[in-house]
Amino acid sequence: MRGSFRNICLASAFLLLACSLSPAMASSDEDLQTLHMYYEADDLVVSATRNPKPLSQSAENITVITASEIEMMGAHTLVDVLATVPGIQASDMGGPGLFNEFSIQGANVLHILVMLDGVTLNLMGIPFVDISGFPLQNIERVEIIKGPGSSSWGSALGAVVNIVTKSPLEGKKVGGTFSFSGGERGTMDIRGELSGTVGPLGYYLYAGNLRSDGIRPNSGVNQDNFPDKLFWDIPDNLYAKLRWDLPEKGALQFSIAYDRGSAGEGDDPEQLWRFHRRSFLSTLAFNYPLTDRIDLDLSLRTTYKKVHEFAFTGDPDEGKIHETSDGGSAKLTWREGINTLAVGVDYDHLDIEDYSFHLLSDKYGIFLNDTLAIRNLSITPGIRYDKMRPVGDFFSPSLGVAWNPTDKLTLRAYGAHGYSLPIICPVRNPLPRQQQVTTFQVGVETTHIPWLWLKTTFFRNQLSDIQERDPVNRGKYLLKKQLKQGVEVEGKTVPFFNTYLTAGYTFIESKDRDTGATLRNIPRQLVKLGLHYDDERHTFRGSLLGRYGWLNSSAALNGKYSAIIWDLNLEKTLFTSHETAVGLFFNTHNLFNGAQYNYENRQNAPRWFEGGIRFNF
Repeated sequence: MRGSFRNICLASAFLLLACSLSPAMASSDEDLQTLHMYYEADDLVVSATRNPKPLSQSAENITVITASEIEMMGAHTLVDVLATVPGIQASDMGGPGLFNEFSIQGANVLHILVMLDGVTLNLMGIPFVDISGFPLQNIERVEIIKGPGSSSWGSALGAVVNIVTKSPLEGKKVGGTFSFSGGERGTMDIRGELSGTVGPLGYYLYAGNLRSDGIRPNSGVNQDNFPDKLFWDIPDNLYAKLRWDLPEKGALQFSIAYDRGSAGEGDDPEQLWRFHRRSFLSTLAFNYPLTDRIDLDLSLRTTYKKVHEFAFTGDPDEGKIHETSDGGSAKLTWREGINTLAVGVDYDHLDIEDYSFHLLSDKYGIFLNDTLAIRNLSITPGIRYDKMRPVGDFFSPSLGVAWNPTDKLTLRAYGAHGYSLPIICPVRNPLPRQQQVTTFQVGVETTHIPWLWLKTTFFRNQLSDIQERDPVNRGKYLLKKQLKQGVEVEGKTVPFFNTYLTAGYTFIESKDRDTGATLRNIPRQLVKLGLHYDDERHTFRGSLLGRYGWLNSSAALNGKYSAIIWDLNLEKTLFTSHETAVGLFFNTHNLFNGAQYNYENRQNAPRWFEGGIRFNF
């Protein structure tokens, strides 16, 4: 297998290099601009170094998904969005709003840091996150770093998903969107947002509800079933952001986010599960430019997270996890000539409790990230120090290089040492220690090939102290050494008669470093396909999106993954006047009724239909 992987890498590298250096055939400026709209080199991202910088200066493998792209996916939650991204496998457990696990280039959900505007959504006692009900309407963009982001954020061994929320509308007192969709089995998704700016005050407000009787048995989504809810019959998701521009310079910003959900899980009548979640997050941030070159950012935050998963036939208290945290961050950004330096500290006081233990702890982090931009060469060194009881301390260094020899070609190389927090519960894991990774990535992005944008990345991740369940005693964990390496390729064509294609392919080799055995239940091959249409006036849009995963599941799980899952999404604008628009949309999920699941007892949803209306003003 080592030889075959090496051959794939060498062949792909040769082909890509030959294509990227070949003379470009005549392509119009309009065509190139269309490609740039998909992955604009001058777009700013904040997740890599905690400081806005162009994608062309980013050494990491980063994917950005915009609000416009999300709107065209027919998606209900963040899981649906991630399922369309190359390198990501998101399990469909039977319908919208259900608890779903996902992986990024073979890294499972326990090793992926998910944040809302830089604030961690993961639990700390068990570094897990549920994004099955996370709303989409308030998202401006999603930044995904495929690979460790520990030098900036701490516990992020496998990947970083940073959800950047919308800012208040500028130059308008009132604007917003209302949408409603209805589908089979009582599925409804209601969303509404208001935004604007009045004098120095800007505001953004969102509320939404997602409900379903369940596309599959025991897969109903009903938020009214939460056992100890704070309020009675409020929307499932609430979000608010207020920004006050100070008289001279700088700004204050306050935000709150509330989410709750309840959903079933599993097809076997003797092994039915119910999953509940509830979370609350609030932040207060202050930004002030001390000089023309130095910015100060201060923030305070408080979070409350509660997860309760239980079997109908088991102990109802066994799956309870309850965490609260209070903390803050301080960051200085210094820009001087070719240098942009970000240095800061993070602090959180944690109160972690589950059915078997209670822990009070403090988590500290100090980070320094730099970007040296020397003409068409960018060098990004970074380092972070973290300390948390009872896990101990950890240094996370990184070094990246991005080189743009032409305006149509970017070459990247990135190396880092990172970690993720272990399962801290002493009953399950009596010797908790950080799970570690050493990674190396090289990649290239080009529009030199006629009518095509192409990006590829080779990655190699050596992992140690990875926690796996003991096959004999399922309540305990063993520490393993693993290797996950592979190649990811994605591309997009220039539109032809308003139609364009997208595609992505990821090959992942995962094995035990001690025994050499192939690791099961980790995707080996992932394919993403897309056929898109968008007329010149954006009055009619459509997409046919396909996803396939060779899931490599254990035979005992009786998984099926021989079919491509296709989703058809159509949208038609019926009326426009000034800044007001009314449109209809229609979605068919799993168009050809394919089967793609890891576990027989948790199958994907069959074909189902829905339609709705959207009103923008």
